[in-house]
Amino acid sequence: MNNYEKFFQLHHQEKPFIIANAWNVKSAQIIENNGYDAVATSSGAIANSLGYEDGEKIPFSELFYIVQRIKSCTSIPLSVDLETGYANDLTKLNDNIQKLIDIGVVGINLEDAQGEEIYLKKLNSIKNYLTKNNQALFINARTDGFLQKLDSPFERILKRAKLYEDAGADGLFVTAVQDAALIKEITSSVSLPVNVVGVPKLSSIETLSNCGVKRISMAVFLYKKTYNQLENVVRDINTEQSLAPLF
Repeated sequence: MNNYEKFFQLHHQEKPFIIANAWNVKSAQIIENNGYDAVATSSGAIANSLGYEDGEKIPFSELFYIVQRIKSCTSIPLSVDLETGYANDLTKLNDNIQKLIDIGVVGINLEDAQGEEIYLKKLNSIKNYLTKNNQALFINARTDGFLQKLDSPFERILKRAKLYEDAGADGLFVTAVQDAALIKEITSSVSLPVNVVGVPKLSSIETLSNCGVKRISMAVFLYKKTYNQLENVVRDINTEQSLAPLF
């Protein structure tokens, strides 16, 4: 079984799998060494770590360099947060997809922040490209109805889930949902395996599992927690005028 097949299977097992989001080689290696079945990148974490704002402010070439380094130093399946694709031109978008496949990436998150019409054009283009070239890539369709505070977000998500599934999406990533009952309603209403981010109000893996979630992400939270700890250490060194906090 290759890494793509392993990654696909993880979304269809009885219990949800937890995927940690890395931003550099070291964080990805720590994730792998602690028994995680797959690793994903966080666009926000990578951008912030390099001094960029989130939202595709980082050039794709710089993102790709980080992804390439992570992939070359880890062996578990790697999925990439591709935001809206880092391109509006469909040929350029497919070029980006090919670059990721060439280095062994098995999945992407592709978000619909630009609206479902543009999203479907991009999704259809990617799927047609993959089919034409006999290649596989797990496409996790991220839908931001709640995050963007759109009208009737629940109904919009169900509509988009069907459109995206028909266009070839492999999973549905629903952002900014913090109510267990609502998540359960979503998972019971769509056919695609559903991915959510663990949040303070919904941090229990058992609860999310009971809601029918198949994939649980950490998004940028792992990155933030790591650097909050770093900030505490360097602040304490300066405050205490001692290097003891290092040890």
